[in-house]
Amino acid sequence: MDIRLAIFDLDGTLIGAPMTFMEIKEKLKEKLLEIGISQEIIGDLTPMYESLFRIAEETGRDVNELKKLLEELEVKRVHESFLFEGTKEVLEFLKSQGIKLAIMTRNCRSATLKALEMHGIKDYFELILTRDDVSWREVKPNEMHIKKILEHFKVPSTKTVVIGDHGYDIIPAKKVGALSVLITEHESGRMSFSIEEKADFEVPTMKELLQLFRRILNTYVVVPAYNEEHTIGKVLDDLLMYFKSEHIIVVNDGSRDKTEEIAKSRGVRVLTHLVNRGLGGALGTGIKYALIKGAELIITFDADGQHLVEDALRVMKPVAEGKADLAIGSRLRGDISQMPFIKRFGNFVLDAITAVFAGRYVSDSQSGLRCFNKECASKIRITCDRYAVSSEIIIEASKNKCRIVEVPIRAIYTEYAMKKGTNVFEGIKIALNLLFDKLR
Repeated sequence: MDIRLAIFDLDGTLIGAPMTFMEIKEKLKEKLLEIGISQEIIGDLTPMYESLFRIAEETGRDVNELKKLLEELEVKRVHESFLFEGTKEVLEFLKSQGIKLAIMTRNCRSATLKALEMHGIKDYFELILTRDDVSWREVKPNEMHIKKILEHFKVPSTKTVVIGDHGYDIIPAKKVGALSVLITEHESGRMSFSIEEKADFEVPTMKELLQLFRRILNTYVVVPAYNEEHTIGKVLDDLLMYFKSEHIIVVNDGSRDKTEEIAKSRGVRVLTHLVNRGLGGALGTGIKYALIKGAELIITFDADGQHLVEDALRVMKPVAEGKADLAIGSRLRGDISQMPFIKRFGNFVLDAITAVFAGRYVSDSQSGLRCFNKECASKIRITCDRYAVSSEIIIEASKNKCRIVEVPIRAIYTEYAMKKGTNVFEGIKIALNLLFDKLR
């Protein structure tokens, strides 16, 4: 993936401490009571920082006086803090990849700088943006907090990843269209309340985060294309929002139109078959090339405009996280409102036939959107040149004990896309090809 900027949360992501935020909240309540603010006005202090501005407005107290009470607790907490295992390794790796690093935190600046200096990681970050550096109304989860960082680096949101341990980190990332990673098992340093918000990727700890980055930064996309001049440009533009041009492989399968010319104009890698070999031949060429180039993950993506790039991210998620070896985007498990009945029926028949040979049922065996890890991809032997390859991949993956999962996706069925892919005649040929192949 084409990641150029990584924005880290601090507490609960990079560092933890014995004192929890719930304890800080209780100690802050005690301090507010000591200076004469009633329990009724104090309330539950959720969230703490913004609550201080409400209290100042309701009581006429100087907000800076109230903020200082919280800052003292935060600084004290930092003195007892520790760096999560694997943090420096992640930062070193990202730096080695030329990725810029920034901090976005709700902590005060004095506590943040103290923590970064104490643990020897301050110099990794080119920008440190704390709550003191933005209006109190712009502190995350407000998206302005992250927008200020994007403006500073002049990096597109789709080439930015936000790493945190709480929904407050994921919400602003989603609002601006950035990628997000949630650290799920760093309990120390987590905020005193939770917000359920799905991230693009999830890992238990910083140690697993390193493996995730190694995979997603070395993901290749294989796009088989035959006479797709009407759609290939838009498809590649969408993919280029998230993936490096040198990691996008268009296999021009003997096209007689401007498919090759348009693909080359986008700066992606174009491999050309002199004659049309079919979908299987194109996928075989693209996957083999990606493996030779050292791909960790390989996504296959149709060139006819029927897939959404955000679905590609969803399909790669379980494989990138190490939970699966092959993920298949299932249109039958997603929104099928646009899927014609004849397509659904044909898919059902082919799914059943594939299941007989594979020994397992996949609800959308003919889907062109899938993601392999390199281990699974290297075990798959593609012999079917044409549409039977989709079933063959599942059969080969199952035979080689690859962990297979399905991910719901949405298919876009334009009049153009309807002319592509499998039909009843192709379905019969696929079934016969599989039968003959197994009888050989």
